[in-house]
Amino acid sequence: MTHPTQNTPVIPFTDNTSHDTEPTTANTPAIQLPTTGMGRAKDILPFLPFSKTTLFEWSKDGRFPAGRKLSPTMTAWSYADVHEWLNSHTSITSEV
Repeated sequence: MTHPTQNTPVIPFTDNTSHDTEPTTANTPAIQLPTTGMGRAKDILPFLPFSKTTLFEWSKDGRFPAGRKLSPTMTAWSYADVHEWLNSHTSITSEV
């Protein structure tokens, strides 16, 4: 069986793309931790430097503000308490 030779043109890859296709942050607002109200673990974990397991352990032993049980399976933390904790720990680590 013979293979036909390829007579198709070679298309060079050049960077002539428009900069209009690059993603921008103008349409996506920055995610911030609210200052009032309460949030569940999934709401506050993106702002904390530890895991969900550590969040619950530290809340239980006092190293992090205690959560409030909203139901037998739902715990929430005060955003104000989380901000206070973050600010107190940020000022300590920024002095290093």
